[in-house]
Amino acid sequence: MAIRRSELIDPENAGYYHLISRCVRQAFLCGIDPDTNKDYDHRRQWIEDRILELAKYFAIEVYSYAVMNNHYHLVVYSDPKAPQSWSDLEVAERWLNVFPGKLNNPKFKTQRELRLQAIQKDSELLATYRERLGSLSWLMRRINEPLAKQANKEDLCKGHFWESRFRSQALLDEAAALTCMAYVDLNPVRANMAKTLEDSLHTSIKKRLKKLTEDQLDSSLKAIAGQVKNRTMVMPLRDYIELVEWTGQAIVYPDKAKLPSHLASTFEHLNLRQENWLSQVQTYGSSYYRFVGSIDKIKAKTKSLGQQWLKGLKQVQQLYLVDG
Repeated sequence: MAIRRSELIDPENAGYYHLISRCVRQAFLCGIDPDTNKDYDHRRQWIEDRILELAKYFAIEVYSYAVMNNHYHLVVYSDPKAPQSWSDLEVAERWLNVFPGKLNNPKFKTQRELRLQAIQKDSELLATYRERLGSLSWLMRRINEPLAKQANKEDLCKGHFWESRFRSQALLDEAAALTCMAYVDLNPVRANMAKTLEDSLHTSIKKRLKKLTEDQLDSSLKAIAGQVKNRTMVMPLRDYIELVEWTGQAIVYPDKAKLPSHLASTFEHLNLRQENWLSQVQTYGSSYYRFVGSIDKIKAKTKSLGQQWLKGLKQVQQLYLVDG
């Protein structure tokens, strides 16, 4: 039996999540369809642009993403209560940008201003919009709906384009988030679509490398888009890039890529087993289920849901140095 979305995604507390949405049709979301030889690669840019745009308005920070041929991945930090501190005007502005229509056309400047005023005077509507701007379900809905309409128009057809229910994983600590981020950033390498990070199109790692400066390398790893609490991770950006680059090269050239020596202490600091890292990243998609984190945190989470078992505990033991 499926767990309710409200139990998979905590509506009260901030945290990291891995989100996946898949296309239902046989035709490709993106890339070249091998049956028709039609190129849908432009749709990957649609998705990437939409993710980065919506990160400006929802209460999220995007840490990793990858747009593949028939699905896409996101790793986000979500703070569902952040919109409660936004001003009424900010909520109204964000909502009108989440649903861009004719009012965002400069020709309708007066009408847009009147709509903003109307939203600010409606307390019930403001409460609804605050809740939605803090909701990952609404984020995924606003990513997917416009693309479904565009794709159906392009394909001259009607009907569902996406699976009705996106998949979500709660990442219960920073080590779990970093492991998932590496897995997501390396999706094109794992799928033999690219051999290097620079060739991994429509991924967050490609975007990080494209706009990278020397000063940024020495700073802490932070979100690629969105701003909730100006958060940073414990790992420096330089170390994350080197870790993902080594992992990718080890996938492409087994037994040839050498782990930079200074990263050994990073594994220990994150409570991760260095010797199992590569296999865990490669099998992440099939190894973990609804929650990823240390065993103690998974047990606490399952207990709060009234459950006793969840898939992935064996893999967690192989990933973490100690429980805790």
